Amino acid sequence: MRTKRVKQSRHIWLWLIPIILIVIYAGGSIYYQHHFLPKTEVFGIKVAGKTNSGATDALKQRIKTTKYTFKDGNKTVLTATGSQLGINRNFNQILTNIKKQQNAWSWPVHLFAKPTINLTKSTAIIDDTTLNQFSRQATITLNKHRTATQNASLSFKHGKLITAKEVAGNQISNTKLAALIKSDVQANKNSINLKHAYVKPSITTNMQKFQQLKAKLTKISKVSGIIRIQQHKVKITKNEVQGWIDINGTSMSISQAKVGKTLDKLNDKYATYNKTRHFQSTASGTVSVPAGIYGWSINQKKQIPVLVAAVKDGKTFDTKVITKGSGYHADGTDIGNTYIEVDKQNQMEYYYKDGKLEMSSAVVTGNPTKGKATPSGVYDIWSKQRDATLRGENYATKVSYWMPVDDTGVGLHDSPWQPKYGGDWYLSHGSHGCVNNPPEFIAKLYDAVSVGTPVIIF
Repeated sequence: MRTKRVKQSRHIWLWLIPIILIVIYAGGSIYYQHHFLPKTEVFGIKVAGKTNSGATDALKQRIKTTKYTFKDGNKTVLTATGSQLGINRNFNQILTNIKKQQNAWSWPVHLFAKPTINLTKSTAIIDDTTLNQFSRQATITLNKHRTATQNASLSFKHGKLITAKEVAGNQISNTKLAALIKSDVQANKNSINLKHAYVKPSITTNMQKFQQLKAKLTKISKVSGIIRIQQHKVKITKNEVQGWIDINGTSMSISQAKVGKTLDKLNDKYATYNKTRHFQSTASGTVSVPAGIYGWSINQKKQIPVLVAAVKDGKTFDTKVITKGSGYHADGTDIGNTYIEVDKQNQMEYYYKDGKLEMSSAVVTGNPTKGKATPSGVYDIWSKQRDATLRGENYATKVSYWMPVDDTGVGLHDSPWQPKYGGDWYLSHGSHGCVNNPPEFIAKLYDAVSVGTPVIIF
């Protein structure tokens, strides 16, 4: 009887075990329809039995705490977590694809298989603001005791062209470091070689452009010249020419501003425009006459291009000064010996031609008591007009002869309304600033002088 019961129990288990196994298999298959198969790993992180969202959370948390090492040679000089670098990853599509590739009905096989889906690639999401901030701070810290990289350079010192070779330092570029971190993270690397982020010389002595520049500067370094100013031969030395050169990397330019400074010095020394003169007058001895509008200066707008072209040509130059204004004479004279002299103190006007007094007359100058004094200075006759109308504040006066001398409306003209000339008449009956001439005198003077004749008023 007992044997019979044992046989019956065995028969029940023989039927029950397959049923249980079928139920377990079916249940597991249904379960793994929405969960990852056993021993599934992504980047070494176990996601078996997790849903898509659960796997995503686990992976993201691991990425944030994943450590990245920064090596310089064999030495680890810095470590950082994915969170510090601003790293995240988009696992949604990857996990979806893995899920699609899984066969939920094969789950029992995976219980005994090796870990599957150990991915080597995924899309990294990196916050640029966080990454750039990390890179900037890291380079500040790491570069404190590193050697700076230096480009090869050319310069002039003590009249010679000096070549400085490039220096390959080991300082780190923050922009290169940020780019390196990005590329290594995308390649799923956790160790970053800082050597790839070193600042490298962008200019080296063996570059063609550098060698071409050196050849050009070698030629220019020998350039000197002469600027002829009246009877002076002004020497421009090699050192001075070299001082005009601006060198920037593999290019050079001739600084117009620096050439202009050289010309400013020559202007100060030789030009006559805007300078006080000592004049030997007819009746008052040597007088100091302030600047007027007469005089010459170097025309930098035209002179600079001439000098720049000469230097670029690489040859010694010999050029005449280019001037603007009036009164430049090759023999070095200024006012010359043909001019009109107006002596306000003595109320006299003189005309000298070739050093000889041709004519003179008493005149009436501007009324100083009314703030209308004739301005002192060295001027010249820049126009001659017949039958002109002179206009000013509250007046319009017709004159037969008009010769303006400055740029404010002052000039020489006839004044038939004046009953007398000379003496102190000007203190009470002086003009608005012009020099009043007797009609018969200025008629002769008008015919005698030409435009450009200097006029000295003091």
